[in-house]
Amino acid sequence: MRKSANSITIVVRLLVTIVSGLVFILAIRDFSEVARGTMNWVGKFTLTWGIPLAGLMAIGVLAFLWGLLSLWFPSRTHFLNAHLAGWRERLGWLRWPFFVVLAVLPARIFLYTPIGFKLPGTAFRCAFFGAAIVVMAILATHSKENLIRWRPVLLSTLLAGCVFAFGKELVNVSDYPLSLTWSEGNRIWDYSVLYGRRLYDYPLDQKFEAYIDPGRQSLWGLPFLLPNVTILQVRLWSALIFTVPYALLGWMVIRAKSGHLKEWAWFGLWVFLFLYQGPIYTPLVLSAILVAGAWRGPAWLALPLIYLAGYYAQLSRLTWMFAPAVWATMLVLIDSSASANGRLGWRTWLKAGSCGLAGFLGGFGFARGWARLASYFGGIAETEASPPTPPYAEPVFSGSADVVETVSSSGGSFLSDQPFLWERLWPNPTNGLGIVLSLLLAVSPLILLIIFLVRTQRWKLSWLQQVVISGALLAFLGIGVVISVKIGGGSNLHNLDMFLIGLVFVAGVAWELGAAKLLADLERQDLAVKMLFVLLVMIPALMPLVGATPIDLPEQKYVDLTLDLIKTETERVISEGGEVLFMDQRQLLTFGVVDAPLVPEYEKKLVMDRALAGDAEYFTEFYNDLADQRFSLIITDPQRIRYADEDEEWGAENDAWVQWVTEPLFCYYTPKFSKDKTAVWFFVPLEEIEDCAINP
Repeated sequence: MRKSANSITIVVRLLVTIVSGLVFILAIRDFSEVARGTMNWVGKFTLTWGIPLAGLMAIGVLAFLWGLLSLWFPSRTHFLNAHLAGWRERLGWLRWPFFVVLAVLPARIFLYTPIGFKLPGTAFRCAFFGAAIVVMAILATHSKENLIRWRPVLLSTLLAGCVFAFGKELVNVSDYPLSLTWSEGNRIWDYSVLYGRRLYDYPLDQKFEAYIDPGRQSLWGLPFLLPNVTILQVRLWSALIFTVPYALLGWMVIRAKSGHLKEWAWFGLWVFLFLYQGPIYTPLVLSAILVAGAWRGPAWLALPLIYLAGYYAQLSRLTWMFAPAVWATMLVLIDSSASANGRLGWRTWLKAGSCGLAGFLGGFGFARGWARLASYFGGIAETEASPPTPPYAEPVFSGSADVVETVSSSGGSFLSDQPFLWERLWPNPTNGLGIVLSLLLAVSPLILLIIFLVRTQRWKLSWLQQVVISGALLAFLGIGVVISVKIGGGSNLHNLDMFLIGLVFVAGVAWELGAAKLLADLERQDLAVKMLFVLLVMIPALMPLVGATPIDLPEQKYVDLTLDLIKTETERVISEGGEVLFMDQRQLLTFGVVDAPLVPEYEKKLVMDRALAGDAEYFTEFYNDLADQRFSLIITDPQRIRYADEDEEWGAENDAWVQWVTEPLFCYYTPKFSKDKTAVWFFVPLEEIEDCAINP
């Protein structure tokens, strides 16, 4: 047995050496490529940043060699480590300011300085992040003989990762009036409609629809209950609800026990990072919080909360309708101790059945209540006899190309009216790793840890409880994979939301019934177990670094010119009795930047959804309006008739848009102004219309 453990330790050391060595070599390549071919040895950097970065690289070389020596020959580095530990202890409380600075440093450099653009390489960022974590862990270790311990490594990684992820969300908190991404401005318009109907010039006796599900609209739209809300405040609210509820879920999943509050706090932060890998949409997280707060409580409290969780989930996305019911049932069954013969007691089955039924009724029944709620707030148009069906796809811009990503689903059309792109399961231009590899990277450490706990009897589960966990998670996994390969999706893991939250629930139970004790005694565990815990924290902490950059806004003169043109052209058209269609940039109407009557039809995300579905019936009316030149001015994003290459990101989505929207638009309209720096184009009717057969 001991020989087998030694063999595993050697394999782990080899893997650590190979992976860390590869990352370090690629990091040096990333850094040298930036400086190559320039007159200055620090390359594109000023002396303020170039010299410190070069110095850090030199220190990194020494630290890397020292780390390998400590890994393979710990006895030979003990003397030096003890001396360094003694110097650290003499720092006393002064170590903590340095600790805080290092926790913030990666986010500060890569998100809030030009270095975020100049050093996009993932390997360099990982190496820099790793170096900061090692120094943080050294500072946080309390020992006169040991320079570094494993628990401080985990906690330092967790803290630095949370700071980076939170900083990444705050980057876009800006008062920039135009849309920051492909659909951001129009999504703000969506959010405003429920509580901010007063903001629009539209007949009060008529209703109009926003292309968004009620769950997200009611949550993201809350700032519009305030008078004179600004776009900066709306963006700040979005950043907060895309981050804070993740940690709240973690703190609700496990119980805060006296003497263990520190571990409880760290678990919530880990859940934040784990779910941020999706990222998971907040309405489902809020539903999960209700389940987490209910399932251990008395029936009079648990059942209404689980019912409410199911109800809110189905308001947000139809495929979520049964998730709270499954989570609650699973939690009751796996948290209960099996009897001697491996069977669960009848009280456990009764509670599980009651919780599951409450969630089922909330998700499946009484959905019409939303219509009355929306009518009360004077919001979106819904008939009393027919509750709203959440739309399937919301396009989300990412990067510098016209791209979309499916973030919602509808009922009947979910499996039929849009094609599947199964190749996105594997590495592809839209997702470099593909769904399968990305998911394995995100969840493998947690699954392996759970398997280890069960196999070593640290977490005792009956065969029936193992079946319950496996069945629930596999069902969620299957649904998530299918949704992920629908056209418009597949760039990240957000469609695996029910599966990832299900894993969080399992991790919470495993934590209380075995993992917490294992972590408390981590220093005495085998190297393989220690590395498993490191990966459990390190992978989600590193994910936000990939592709993260500072906010990239055009110069103010271009913004001012674009806004002046929009105002001038809009006023001209209205004075002449014409209509202005804000296909894009509808947030300008929301915040009163432009004063114009609202034309609710043909909002860009809805048009994209119908293009992805190839909905000829929907486009018939659109084409008739184009042919009649109903609109005297159309505000939209840049339009070009260009079909994608095979290896192009979001190629299928681009082609659907060009086929169904761009080509017909150019048949009857022409660009009057094209402001590419602000991504705003102005289309006006053609004076002479040539024969144009629209046949997508």
